[in-house]
Amino acid sequence: MLNVPSIEIYSSQKILEVKAAAGKIAQLKATKDVGLCHGGFDLVHPGHVKHFESAKRLCDVLFVSVTSDEFVEKRKGTGRPVYTDKLRAYAIAALDAVDFVVISNTEKGTDIIQQLKPSLYIKGPDYIGKLTPGIIAEREAIAAAGGKMVYTTEEHLSTTKIIEYIKKEVKDNTLLLVVDRDGTLITNNDFPGKDNNWKEKIELNGAVVDYIIALQTKFKTTKIVVSNQSGVARKYFDCSRVEEVNKHIASLLKTKNISIDNWQYCPDVDAEYAQKKGMAQFHEEFVKQKTARKPATDMVQKALQELKKSAKDFENIVVLGNSEDDKKLAENISARYIDVNGKKYKELLSEFG
Repeated sequence: MLNVPSIEIYSSQKILEVKAAAGKIAQLKATKDVGLCHGGFDLVHPGHVKHFESAKRLCDVLFVSVTSDEFVEKRKGTGRPVYTDKLRAYAIAALDAVDFVVISNTEKGTDIIQQLKPSLYIKGPDYIGKLTPGIIAEREAIAAAGGKMVYTTEEHLSTTKIIEYIKKEVKDNTLLLVVDRDGTLITNNDFPGKDNNWKEKIELNGAVVDYIIALQTKFKTTKIVVSNQSGVARKYFDCSRVEEVNKHIASLLKTKNISIDNWQYCPDVDAEYAQKKGMAQFHEEFVKQKTARKPATDMVQKALQELKKSAKDFENIVVLGNSEDDKKLAENISARYIDVNGKKYKELLSEFG
């Protein structure tokens, strides 16, 4: 349930305690027809507004009683109401058609009818001819209070149906962002981690960082970093150093309010490539006939598996990179490719976003 603590229930003079409202209605009834609408009125929407406007045309003074949180939840279930009774009362009191609002801490409409005793109890057109026990009881209650039940003519619009529509039809603007590391996310492109003072040399790519910030502001973004790390196979450093570099980059990104959801790297090289260069230069363990190196999709698929997601979960997929391998990876996963080479933030933003 949503709440806004700064909005006080009595910040509107139109919101009355039940006892005060009953006294006011008793005075008004001497010369005026006093109407009462009652309900949960969760997520006040155009249907509610039209209902109140139509109700006001049937009476001189319109009161609206709002069912308290406890009984809305009891009737509608967990997660309802969306707004607290104080916020619902505040929103309704702001409408020109409504003269006064009360919060009804009772389960049934019959209870508030008996307490307020209005001249008219006003329902929507969908209640005309309805013979459920609840509506029959309300007709009897308003008759016993010396009033009568009348109906508006506006078409009914259900809050429950609106919520169901949002759940089923309104999709999140989702984006899978696949980011190359060296030369894209960071400016370094010469085996970062190779030197002992590597931390001093790591530099974020400012344009790319700003672009990621813009994308994650506009989209519900899942971000993964995939990188070929042949430096392991070349004996420049081991896997722990790659992970250490990733962790350091993650800490730098955190200061920019960027959180990477998954990091993947491939430490291998292709056997054919290693044979051409000379096998002595490579760790035999990391020389493979088939590797997960980009442009293969293995790292992306592994990241999605670890995140328990699939490509179908995203409306958009974008690869940020700086090489032909990155471009081909984008093709292989049916993604939009954005080459970051030499581009400033505004240039990147013009390509997608």
